[in-house]
Amino acid sequence: MRKNIFFLGVLLLVNGVFCVDADEVSVSVMVGDSVTLHTDITEVPRNSKIIWKFGDEIIARMNEADGNPSTYDGPGALFKERLKLDKQTGSLTITNIRTEHIGRYSVDIKSTDAKLKTFQVTVHDVVESVSVMKGDSVTLHTGVKVQGSDQIVWKYEDQVIPIAHLNGPDDAKWRNIHLKDQTRDLVIGIIRTNQTGVYTVEINAISMVLHRKYYIAVGVGVKTISVMERDPVNLDTGVTEIRGYDLILWKTEGNIVAEVNKGTNLFGPRDLDDLRFSGRLHLHRETGDLTISDSKTTDSGDYHLHMSNSAYTLQRTIRVIVKTPPQSGAPSGICGAGVGLVVWAVTVFFAARSISNQGKVFQ
Repeated sequence: MRKNIFFLGVLLLVNGVFCVDADEVSVSVMVGDSVTLHTDITEVPRNSKIIWKFGDEIIARMNEADGNPSTYDGPGALFKERLKLDKQTGSLTITNIRTEHIGRYSVDIKSTDAKLKTFQVTVHDVVESVSVMKGDSVTLHTGVKVQGSDQIVWKYEDQVIPIAHLNGPDDAKWRNIHLKDQTRDLVIGIIRTNQTGVYTVEINAISMVLHRKYYIAVGVGVKTISVMERDPVNLDTGVTEIRGYDLILWKTEGNIVAEVNKGTNLFGPRDLDDLRFSGRLHLHRETGDLTISDSKTTDSGDYHLHMSNSAYTLQRTIRVIVKTPPQSGAPSGICGAGVGLVVWAVTVFFAARSISNQGKVFQ
C-alpha cells in the first residue's frame, strides 16, 4: 500500500530536498532559487498530453507524439526565459524564482489514465534595504502592471490602515505619498526622518499573490556643497557599489552629465552634453560618485541624482556653490599705504621742528 501511495504521489525537488505527498504539495523557497515540480511518472505515456498551468493560465505543454515541449511567458511575461520542460518526464523547472511566482500550479496528464496534480508555491522575499537622505524622493516598485480587478495594499510597519487609501489624507505624516496609476508603485516625495521603517505591499490577483517588503533608512546629511574655485567638487551616491542598480544618472540644468546604464552597457561622463565640463568630469567605477575637477564659479547650481533598479527608484538633489577666493593683494596694499602715510607724517613733523629750532638760533 505504501508503494502505491509513493508512486501515485508527486516528487518535488527544491535545492536537493525531496518531498512526497499524494495530494497538493506545498512548496516554500527563497527568491532566486530554482524549483523543479515533478510529475509522478518516469516516462511520458504514449499518446498522452501534458499541460502545466499557473492559476488558469497555460504556461507549458507537450504532446508525446511529437515530443516537442513548449513553454510560454505567461501573464505579463511573468515566466519569460524561466521555464524548462523535461521531455522524458514532463517535469517543470522554474529558474530564478521571484515573489511574483507565488501561487497555485497544476499539471494535467491527459492519457488513458488522466491525472491532475497541484502545487502551492510560496516564495519568501528578501527585504530590500534603501538608504536615503532627508529630502530625497524614493519610489518603491511593485514590479508588475496591476489590473483593475487586482487588490493592492501598502502598509507601513504594523499600521492596519493601507497606505493605498492615504491619497490626500488628514494624517500629515503621509501627505507626501501618492501611488502611480498603472503600476501602483508607492512614491514618497521629500522624505522625512520619521518615515524610516518597513514598508510592505501585497497584491492579490487572479493568477498570483505578490508580497514584497522594503526597509527605508532616512539619514540626515548635507545637501549643499560649498568649495573654493579650482577645488574639486565631490558628488556622492551614498552607496559602496553600483552593481545593484540598472540605471544611474547625474543631471544639471536638464542635461545628463554622467550615466551608468546596464541596458546599453554605458558607463562614463557625457561632457559633450554640457561643454562647461569638458574634460573635468570623473565617474567613480565602484560607487558611481561624480567628481568635478578644477571647479569654476559657473559650476554652481543644482545637481540631480537618479538611481533605479527593479525594486525602487531614488532621486536626490545636491546644491553646489563654488566661491571665488579672496584677493590676497588688497590687504597688504592697504597695510603698505598705511605704513607709508605714517612715515610721511613723522618725516614732516621732524622737518617742521628742525626749521623751528633753526629759526630760534638765528634770532
